[in-house]
Amino acid sequence: MKLMFFIASLPEDEMPIRQFPLGAGSIAAWVQREEPDIEIRITATPEDVFSWKPDLLAISSVTQCYNGARRLARRAVDELGIPVVLGGYHISAVPHLLDPEFTAGVIGEGEWPMAALVRRYRELGNLPAQVLRNIPGLCYHDPLSGVVINERPRPIPMDTLPRPVRNISRGARNIMMFSSRGCAYRCRYCASSRHWGKLRLHTARRFVDDLHDLVERYDAASIRLQDDLFFADRRRIHEIVRLMDAEGLLGRMSFHGFITSNLADEETFAAAKRMGFHTIRFGAETGSDRLLKLMKGRWASVENHQRCIDLGRRFGIGISAAFMLGTPGETREDLEQTAAFIERNAGRLEIEGFYLTTPIPGTPYWDFALERGLVSEPMDWDRLNLDFAKTRSFGFDTCLYLNGENVPLEVVREYHERITAVATMVV
Repeated sequence: MKLMFFIASLPEDEMPIRQFPLGAGSIAAWVQREEPDIEIRITATPEDVFSWKPDLLAISSVTQCYNGARRLARRAVDELGIPVVLGGYHISAVPHLLDPEFTAGVIGEGEWPMAALVRRYRELGNLPAQVLRNIPGLCYHDPLSGVVINERPRPIPMDTLPRPVRNISRGARNIMMFSSRGCAYRCRYCASSRHWGKLRLHTARRFVDDLHDLVERYDAASIRLQDDLFFADRRRIHEIVRLMDAEGLLGRMSFHGFITSNLADEETFAAAKRMGFHTIRFGAETGSDRLLKLMKGRWASVENHQRCIDLGRRFGIGISAAFMLGTPGETREDLEQTAAFIERNAGRLEIEGFYLTTPIPGTPYWDFALERGLVSEPMDWDRLNLDFAKTRSFGFDTCLYLNGENVPLEVVREYHERITAVATMVV
């Protein structure tokens, strides 16, 4: 049996082709461990699907890429006559919107549901509703009751996950790695906590074992940690540094990873410097303290942001951040404070991107937009395009704007032009 994982992406996004996302790689590794005689491939190139001709196709998609994912699924069904399964953030947020091109959707953590689905498909040669109803973590079509959503399985203990399947060669730069799933916070624009549930971490021992593996197999020199919040557990960071020191890994590689600015302190930055961090990234979102607390919670503050930037300068660690404009409730004064914050830190802060606050399914801002009739279920998902600093397909004339009752979109555009004139953008 041949199983193919396809990574849906925007036309201008080449990263999945160079290095596949670790979610699909982890599921592929889990299925391979459970069903070792299955042939598995991962691709981001549509024509690979039709040249290799898999028996089962699994597509991973976020909302912004969903229209393309659906077109590919329709073509695979028509030309190859195979079942197509959908996974990723989009279907996990709106499982009730499972389209007819897909036999089933995998909700949230996909390892266990996908392995069970593959096993039953091998046994039966098809995937009828009476089989799918017994697999936790799926949504599927029932001829009588429409889309059925099964309960999710219990979360997988992190250290039982196999190392993900990768498409890289020895000496690859900026190797992706994860050491956790989920996030400790519930920011209004983010779907991570709804998708993954409670924050779960690899132990320090597992993390360092994975580093050894990356060094031995790929001669890894630069690691990009994909955790939503790598610095969530300070004790784990110190244990990782201790193990790396004892096992000869300190100084062998550099790291890039995420923090929330409230966790930025001297002790954490000293440990990060010793570990080898080249860049620490955080979601700044805004320079307005009032708006920041509305977006993230009372724990967030612009003072924390500034401390994070200052600590980076002191310890010689690069700091980069992303910002959001057009957030519900944002005023001209908030925009002015954001611009002033960026201007004040010009040359000290790299900008990951400027994002128009977008109601992604699975977030409170989606619920906000749905209640006001700004979005619908279903809708043209291409409209939910985020980054107007980097994404060529973004357009102010077609974007979905949530804050028209407070600030005209043209004013946001003017502030964006002002900010980008002084910002140091990450290439």
